[in-house]
Amino acid sequence: MHAGGELGAAAGGSLLLCAALLAVGCALGLRLGRGRGAADRALLAWLCFNALVHFALEGPYVYLSMVGSITDSDALIASLWKEYGKADARWLYFDPTIVSVEILTVVLGGSLALVLVYAIVKEKHYR
Repeated sequence: MHAGGELGAAAGGSLLLCAALLAVGCALGLRLGRGRGAADRALLAWLCFNALVHFALEGPYVYLSMVGSITDSDALIASLWKEYGKADARWLYFDPTIVSVEILTVVLGGSLALVLVYAIVKEKHYR
């Protein structure tokens, strides 16, 4: 927050993006969960939001970190990571530890969320 107590444009945009992903994830999860119990609908909403966050927020971070640095990027999504980098500068540049963890969360976390959505929707035994 700035001295006046208001959010900066980048922080406000980041919050708006996260709220939009939450709304889309919940709507998608509730739509996929029609005819199911409340627990399954809530779980589908969470898993859809989770997959969106991994692929739409963390995926571009990994890409931007691999082809350059966040600070040099003019991409809209880079503004979110620049805001995050104000608290921890490792997120602004290629830090092998941070990028490695993010690769794992994008590939494993995002893929697992999609597999679980599929398993719940198709009522697989491994759900």
